[in-house]
Amino acid sequence: MKAATFMGPGEIGIADYDRPEPPPAWVRIGISAAGICGTDLHFLEAKRFANNGIRPGHEVAGIIDAVGDDVDMETGTLVTVEPVIGCGECHPCGTGFPNRCPDFRLFGLSEPGGLAEYLNVPAQLVHPLPADLSPEIGALTEPMAVCSRGIRRGQVAVGNRVAILGAGAVGLQTLIVARAAGAGEVFVTARYPRQAELARHLGATAVFPDGQALFDAVGNQTVDVVIETVGSSADTLTEAVRVARPGGRIVMLGIFDDSPSIPGLDFAVRELTLVGSSCYGRENPVSDFALAARLVSDHRDTLSELVSHRFSLDQVTKAFATAADKSSGAIKVEIIPGA
Repeated sequence: MKAATFMGPGEIGIADYDRPEPPPAWVRIGISAAGICGTDLHFLEAKRFANNGIRPGHEVAGIIDAVGDDVDMETGTLVTVEPVIGCGECHPCGTGFPNRCPDFRLFGLSEPGGLAEYLNVPAQLVHPLPADLSPEIGALTEPMAVCSRGIRRGQVAVGNRVAILGAGAVGLQTLIVARAAGAGEVFVTARYPRQAELARHLGATAVFPDGQALFDAVGNQTVDVVIETVGSSADTLTEAVRVARPGGRIVMLGIFDDSPSIPGLDFAVRELTLVGSSCYGRENPVSDFALAARLVSDHRDTLSELVSHRFSLDQVTKAFATAADKSSGAIKVEIIPGA
């Protein structure tokens, strides 16, 4: 089978592998669609670790085409994959937090990923999707789960005023989840015209070109929760502290390259709370991923506009370049292995 593979800093190509056979309690999925995430772009640059041989892709949807022993699932079922796997034995795993496991593994990093024709995963990580759902929309379940957890960690409640910094795929899906949680007003910053257009379409109360414009419009007394989704080298935590009301909460969803600065005196005097949010957990009666699968199905018509570009597996180099270039209008770039 063919699979995208990192071949050094900034290099990705296609390599051939044996098609995997699912062991007991695992299933094999024929991948129908797989998204490229900002995390994948970080992995490509290999800034934190060598990437040679890593097979990326953790936002996937596809059809079960083979099952191992002791698996009660039907072949032909459309599914998505919760790509985080913990050891299953530590305290975090036992209390519903595999994302906090010290031996945390991620498909697409420490395990072979889904930018491939086939993917083997444990059956316990598979979530069935409605048969009439487009796999391209189904592949958005993973980022939707990230956003769902961020909204839960931020304790967004009915009537809250929410500000979302950044309008990439995560920022826009966070907007959908915030509205679903009952947020009264949602303000969004968007650097690019297509991002701003989609934010308005998805229900943003107002859209601003940057954090300064947001601050000028809403001040620093009324925003209950600020969701940071940019990361990288952006100064967005400073912007979040400026905008949040006294006693407000800031949720950090973005992945930063280094240690971001934060105005410590203002943070303390205004008695703010900064909350980290990583992947998705299972501590709630409805897990973050199960909630996300429901939201993806409910909002399928709206979400279709987020998939901005589609490429075949052989075009993976071009696909990554497009995903990295937001001026191209890229929101969510997906690989369609069967194309």
